[in-house]
Amino acid sequence: MNTVFSYIVQRRFSQEYENIATEALDFILKSDESARAGLMKLLRGIAPGLPSLNFRTQQTDGNARPDMWGFDGTVARVFIENKFWAGLTENQPVTYLHLLAKHPQPSVLLVVVPAAREETIWRELLRRLGDGNVSVSSRDTYAGVVRSEETALGPMLALMSWGKLLSTIEMELADEPAKNDLRQLRALCDAADSQAFKPISCTELTDQRTPAFILQLSEIVEKAVGLAVTEGILSIEQLRPQSDLTRIGRYVWVSSRAGAGAWLGTHLELWREHGGTPLWLVFEASSFGRAVEVRGLLEPWGARKGVFSANHNDQFAIAINLVTGEEKEQVARFVVDQLKQIAEVLSKLKPIERSK
Repeated sequence: MNTVFSYIVQRRFSQEYENIATEALDFILKSDESARAGLMKLLRGIAPGLPSLNFRTQQTDGNARPDMWGFDGTVARVFIENKFWAGLTENQPVTYLHLLAKHPQPSVLLVVVPAAREETIWRELLRRLGDGNVSVSSRDTYAGVVRSEETALGPMLALMSWGKLLSTIEMELADEPAKNDLRQLRALCDAADSQAFKPISCTELTDQRTPAFILQLSEIVEKAVGLAVTEGILSIEQLRPQSDLTRIGRYVWVSSRAGAGAWLGTHLELWREHGGTPLWLVFEASSFGRAVEVRGLLEPWGARKGVFSANHNDQFAIAINLVTGEEKEQVARFVVDQLKQIAEVLSKLKPIERSK
């Protein structure tokens, strides 16, 4: 679920995800003792015997700058390195482990990543340990929650996902304000997780059903547009197909009476973010798309009819649902029927000059 916090970060501070998430986590730990107790419970599951710690952010030691430090007085016992899309730096993990090894044991280097990156980042961490001649031995921790290895240097190396970290802390929270803060941070992490690069598998590369399905969707759009033009629901006069790296479709006029312009087709970003359907009708914030006017009519109509709509950048998008288990003709007919309803709602718009 998106929140105002995650929305603003995505729109204005997308290059600062890691720093903002780290500071938000630090705020939660400092604001609520049960949150700190939840994190300590997790860390002691990795390294029993850890003392009670106070956490600070963005401390430095030479050229190393872990995101979050856990201090026993003035002695560092835990480093927490938070990642979304960024790769590992030259210091991670070997330099960080050497720094922790200078202090009393037990100690922990915990790396937090999106769930989609757990496998690849863990493999890279272990590879770098091998390159640095740091041997490891496995130790039991929270099964299915944390990956961890005891290093020959002394500190534990551990990795877990943002979702698992926040869920572990949330189980210990007692106060509603802290829970609300954690939900805000979770929404930000979910947004970042959904945009993370997911490693490509051999199965995905060789699965011909994926391109077949995308082509099938284009056939449905083409057939539905043809039917809708014949029935006077849409017009493609002076308009053209338009596809790019995020969407495959074409421009159309919706409702011959109103002349509201839109893009219709498979929108990969909206599909990924909201699910439900790959097909969307998107109105731009221009004299062609008239997004503000269109939204004023379609949003309340959609709320009454159970039709999902969303704001995407400066555009207004409405979901075009697909019927399952039917032949192409029936699927296209189902799409046309939805376009007809939308066109009827938009017939209340004042006509505009058709030029683009």
